[in-house]
Amino acid sequence: MDKIHINLGKDSYDILIDTGLVRKAGPAIRDLTGAEKAAIITEDGIDKLYGMSLVKSLEEAGVRTQMIVVPSSEKSRTLQVVRRVYGALVDFGLGSSDTLIALGGRVVGDITGFTAATYHRGISYVQFPTSVLSQIGSSIGGKVTLDLDIPAGKNVVGTFYQPKAVFVDPGMAKTLPRRYFHNGLGEAVKLGCVADKALFELFEQVSSDMDIYRVLPEIIRRCCAIKAHYVEIDPFSKGERRILDFGHTIGGAIERCLRYNDAEITHGEATAIGMYLITRRSELEGLTKRGTTSRLEYVLKSLSLPVSTTVPYDILYEAVKHDKKIKGDVIQITLIKEIGKGFLYTLPVKEIGQFLKS
Repeated sequence: MDKIHINLGKDSYDILIDTGLVRKAGPAIRDLTGAEKAAIITEDGIDKLYGMSLVKSLEEAGVRTQMIVVPSSEKSRTLQVVRRVYGALVDFGLGSSDTLIALGGRVVGDITGFTAATYHRGISYVQFPTSVLSQIGSSIGGKVTLDLDIPAGKNVVGTFYQPKAVFVDPGMAKTLPRRYFHNGLGEAVKLGCVADKALFELFEQVSSDMDIYRVLPEIIRRCCAIKAHYVEIDPFSKGERRILDFGHTIGGAIERCLRYNDAEITHGEATAIGMYLITRRSELEGLTKRGTTSRLEYVLKSLSLPVSTTVPYDILYEAVKHDKKIKGDVIQITLIKEIGKGFLYTLPVKEIGQFLKS
């Protein structure tokens, strides 16, 4: 088992990485939380695929357990769904010394983290991410957000609330549909671009999904180590941690234009387009080493990730102008000097349009 420690003082915790972990995590969760009861918040499909294995492990460890299933949709990340979860926890009799477990992707992780931060004024919770995207990204760092059912209500409500641990089972990737497997790998490529040249080069060396599965534990370990480092030095995402937003300015605008519809585009696909477009322009401007864009394009295309969008330029530009990183007339974006070296760059908002044009 690999263990990566995140040093945050009293909020410190470990990321534990091991194949088959979902079937044997019960004793560790019991010892870590001291809980007599655990509520597993999960999503449609995951409850049948992994939920009962985790329930069995917990109950064999003496932890009384209940599963709460929420719809596997971005639209579940709301206060209305959290309110229903509160009711189920009260009915179960979950107390302030008990624990919550997030078994699912980013949506489940956000719902569980927010619920844990507010139920009984804060109880412990554990992240058990089931997608590659959440295993190497959203489950680490304690950032939990919800959406409001109003215009511009995306990611408006939230907090930072660290889990007691993150349990990562790389074997779960084999049950993901290919598109969503590659969606998560796009996040790994991003982390390699900004912080780990050797990680990026792993993707240049593989030639098939079977090759990737063989090195996936190493990919996950490297990604988690990068994320842990930036969480330690910038726990509230106010400075250096924003380097991990590479591709998000344009990618997030594309997602907004397409109404966060996974059938149209996934987060990893949108980020891939954002990374490519912004690197192509930064290379033309002399801010990025020559040849970097072609290397990035090769890796993204080898993972069946897009490098262009059908969203018209004028619509995309308007969406970018609503990015939360804009301060006055300038925006801070992440660029790469070369593979493995990201940096923050400030430019006038009006100039971001040059990064969108094909």
